[in-house]
Amino acid sequence: MTGTTFIITFTTRPEAASDFRAMLDGVKRELPTVAGCRGVSIFRASDDPAVFTLVEQWDSEQAHKKHIETLSASGGWDAIAACLLEPPSGRYASQL
Repeated sequence: MTGTTFIITFTTRPEAASDFRAMLDGVKRELPTVAGCRGVSIFRASDDPAVFTLVEQWDSEQAHKKHIETLSASGGWDAIAACLLEPPSGRYASQL
């Protein structure tokens, strides 16, 4: 079954890392219930506790983009952005 993977890395402000980590607990529970999401794995950098990477599995890029539109419209993205030191780095990828 085909699909797409979206990999995104967030660098939080050091003082916001624990709040962001708490938000990710919700992401781990809730994101897999979003239409088109097949699952998410969340990682924290071993050498920097303010850096988090999500590896998300989606049915399609369109399903992911629809989720981002919904997240932005609901104000959910604003809560994430408030914790960040810099804009996140994300891209679609395919497994080799």
